[in-house]
Amino acid sequence: MKKLFYPESIMVVGVSNTPTNLGKNIVENLERFHFEGPIYLVGKQGGRLNGRKIYTRIEEIDASIDLVVFLIPAFYIPEALELCGQKGIHYAVIESGGFSEFADENKRLESNILAIARKQRIRLVGPNCISIINLENGLVLPFVPLDQKRIKSGPISFVAQSGGVVNYSVRLSSCENIGFTKLVSMGNKLDLNENDYLEFLISDPGTKIIGLYLESVSNGRRLMDLARSTRKPVIVLKSNTHTASNQIARFHTAALAGDDKVTSSALSQAGIHRVFTLQELMNAFKIFNLPLIKGANLAIMSRSGGGAVMAADAAQRYGFRIIPFSKSFLKHVRQGARAGVIRMTNPLDLGDVFDLDFYRDVLERALQEKKIDGVLFSHAYFLGVDEIATKNLILSAKELSVRYEKPVALCLISDSYEWFKMKRSADFPIFTEPDDALEVLAFSLRHYRNKLDSDLH
Repeated sequence: MKKLFYPESIMVVGVSNTPTNLGKNIVENLERFHFEGPIYLVGKQGGRLNGRKIYTRIEEIDASIDLVVFLIPAFYIPEALELCGQKGIHYAVIESGGFSEFADENKRLESNILAIARKQRIRLVGPNCISIINLENGLVLPFVPLDQKRIKSGPISFVAQSGGVVNYSVRLSSCENIGFTKLVSMGNKLDLNENDYLEFLISDPGTKIIGLYLESVSNGRRLMDLARSTRKPVIVLKSNTHTASNQIARFHTAALAGDDKVTSSALSQAGIHRVFTLQELMNAFKIFNLPLIKGANLAIMSRSGGGAVMAADAAQRYGFRIIPFSKSFLKHVRQGARAGVIRMTNPLDLGDVFDLDFYRDVLERALQEKKIDGVLFSHAYFLGVDEIATKNLILSAKELSVRYEKPVALCLISDSYEWFKMKRSADFPIFTEPDDALEVLAFSLRHYRNKLDSDLH
């Protein structure tokens, strides 16, 4: 699988220099993201694209090629794949649609393609997909134009049965300060499926967190065994759970629905964290960018008494304990209180503390408490007054979370402009609602108990 993600040379079949040509977008994505290997173009009209020759036939190219990408009508694929096999190419991406997701009679076409691939020892991605993104080496193969500035590099790899979901995730991640290393759109999973990609990503040094979007499960037993074999968090967004969604999923990626209760139980037994929306998936990615929480004892701090109460309710709902702070901690907090009219408890109402620089000190002392396993900090601030201090608080949360190896789930409330500005101010995950943060913080605790704590005993 390594050559699939790290090819030294690529051939793109289905390219022309006309403005509406989708194959052109693949080539320009590779250029935009600085793929360093040779890129060979094939298209029946010939010509040139950005200084590169467009060959009219695959046979004209006299070079060693690791990976071929097809974006041509489905019925041309078998012949083109046969030619690629004769050239010694062992990995092929079929981005074209029009297979079994479109009509049952096209299953014969898929069977023919798979037979050729087996004979020629070619592994296939797709068909009906937008393919692979590897930000480590600039391998960016989708047929939609992508902007390098809008995709952040990071430790997350995401595999999806839908190209649209990959695209949505890239857009959401750009708003959530989340970085990817690899993304895969699997399409119909004619050959390679989620288990093949999962096995590779488990061994991939650049991948620390793995997400899967599935409309069907190819081999549930293998999926569970792979998930059990790794310490890396595996998060699954499983859809296609009801009759109505099954109808569209079937024509979308040729997926078949299974029993959802059985699916949920199996995923849980394997230590896989299941989510039900893309936003939950993003929240899970965020929490696993923080140190794992090693126990259920939580400190809650809020600038609002009402916010503290709601956060405490959510914490108990997700299985956390709100234990008392030490006397020395509370004594220190009282020194920063202005009027002394707010009761010092856990959850801690900081509404009487107006020095935001003092918040850093309070946060650090909470993390120093031996019985505290993590902190939820809910912060709202005044525009025109607290921006610099809030930015410093975010940077402090990042620094202290790493130093004390405890998670700080930071929730921030602001207006839209300030919200995005603050998110860009530090490479640190920020939540909106305490409930969102606590739901996935429970994933973190479960992951520690299932994967890491058992290794220590």
